[in-house]
Amino acid sequence: INTSTVFACSGQFDLISNKPKCWIYPGGHGSENVTSAIKDSCNVFFYNVGYNLAGGSDNYNDALGIKRLNKYASMFGLDRKTGVEIDENPSQLATQYPVMAAIGQSDNNMTTIGLCRYASAISTRGNVYDLTLLDHVQSKSGEKLKSYSPKLTNQINIVSSDQWNAIQTGMEQVVENTSTYQGFSIKVAGKTGTAQESKKRPSHSLFIGYAPSDNPEMAFAIRIPHGHGSANAVAVSKDIVGCFFGDQASIDKANTLQAHESSTAVGD
Repeated sequence: INTSTVFACSGQFDLISNKPKCWIYPGGHGSENVTSAIKDSCNVFFYNVGYNLAGGSDNYNDALGIKRLNKYASMFGLDRKTGVEIDENPSQLATQYPVMAAIGQSDNNMTTIGLCRYASAISTRGNVYDLTLLDHVQSKSGEKLKSYSPKLTNQINIVSSDQWNAIQTGMEQVVENTSTYQGFSIKVAGKTGTAQESKKRPSHSLFIGYAPSDNPEMAFAIRIPHGHGSANAVAVSKDIVGCFFGDQASIDKANTLQAHESSTAVGD
């Protein structure tokens, strides 16, 4: 696809046997390009992408689609650990059903910190880093013994400037369309997600992004296990971004929550 490619969303994708639906079903999004599909979280647009990666109607092949999806996922570091200095599980890329895997379903299983590195790579237009939890180690007298910094492991150079613009604009529009960030002083780009695990338990709430979107200084990934819809993770992100950039309202809220948790712990 390119930035002008359009797929029509009627609310359901009929080209595979399970006919997966968009979240808006029984409605539809109509014609979507990649920017509007990101903004609207249009499943059908990305079902089409996964379907075409697998060869489309002329030569559909599940294994081919998965191979192509995972080629790009690997570029963003989603198939390996991030390098932080604590025990870390690797993310798992999908092994089947490329149409579903294209929206993050199938048997994808991503760590939260892996998604944060992914968001960082989008914010920097293709710089993929191994991460560190440490800034430096110093002696008790204050002498700096060792410094740490992220290590650049890959630069994605196959994505054009126009393509990055299309993706980043869609992520900015995601945030602009949320009530949570209305009137917020920092411009943020992000992508919501809801990971369904079981009909017997609430879904997991997800939100990844970076800020400021026009000159990024931070990237984040927030996962609330069984946190229902993504709006809850979006609300948490606002307080984190606000604290990072010194927004007093967010700092006051965080301090209030911390005080409440401390008093609850003492009471228990």
